Amino acid sequence: MNRLHDFIRQRAASGNISLADAGEAATAFHRSLMEVEEQALLLDIMPLRYLRNGLRCREQLRLLQARVAVIGCGGLGGSVAALLARLGIGRLRLVDPDRFEEHNLNRQQFATVDSLGRPKTETARTAIRSINPAIEVEAIVRPFAEADIEAIDIVVDGLDDGGKRLELAAYCNKLARPLVHGAVREWHGQAGIATARNRLLASLYPNVGQGSDSKPPMNVVAPTVTLIAAIQAAETCKLILGIDSPLARSWMLCNLLDNVFEHIPA
Repeated sequence: MNRLHDFIRQRAASGNISLADAGEAATAFHRSLMEVEEQALLLDIMPLRYLRNGLRCREQLRLLQARVAVIGCGGLGGSVAALLARLGIGRLRLVDPDRFEEHNLNRQQFATVDSLGRPKTETARTAIRSINPAIEVEAIVRPFAEADIEAIDIVVDGLDDGGKRLELAAYCNKLARPLVHGAVREWHGQAGIATARNRLLASLYPNVGQGSDSKPPMNVVAPTVTLIAAIQAAETCKLILGIDSPLARSWMLCNLLDNVFEHIPA
């Protein structure tokens, strides 16, 4: 380990280490790129890819050591996953049984003409590896199960159905995992942090049976998806860093047609 530390220090005269130098260290010392970046952060040396995050090394290390599950990798989930990868969340578990279809092209982060017919999670994993090869990404192509969140710190709701959200919230409550909720419809969206204490999902979907299909698929425009996904990614980051957020005590309703943003007590 001392030799690795010496190598990192030699290549980080400016207090940062580049991807190329970290990759060279990984090869030379038979370590993963994540391990090299972790050791750099422990030495108070920032990987260059994270410099513009504006975080301290110990904060960036907390992100790198975090484990986040994104349940549903369509519009919201795909966009959240991409943002979390850029932030430097070290371990992402992506769960979705679906494949990309042509009607996904208007709003879903990893939906392209070339990805049509391919599993959403596997496509996302490939794309995320080109965004941030230092992190670990697990792609699960099936409906979510309780086991998917057992070894996880935070769960992100990328689902599109109220009944499935209630089922996911029940698993999160049982295992004491915070659930970063988001939902979109046309020009409207909502976001909040669901916990066993506030039971946010139960209050938002009071007349939906757990695990049942609540409504047909909704129309939604890309700006709504991008906005709510950005809020979800920011809330996930704040949870990891221990930064207090109003969305721990309320949920946000967004109306992009009238530019109205409202906080409602959870």
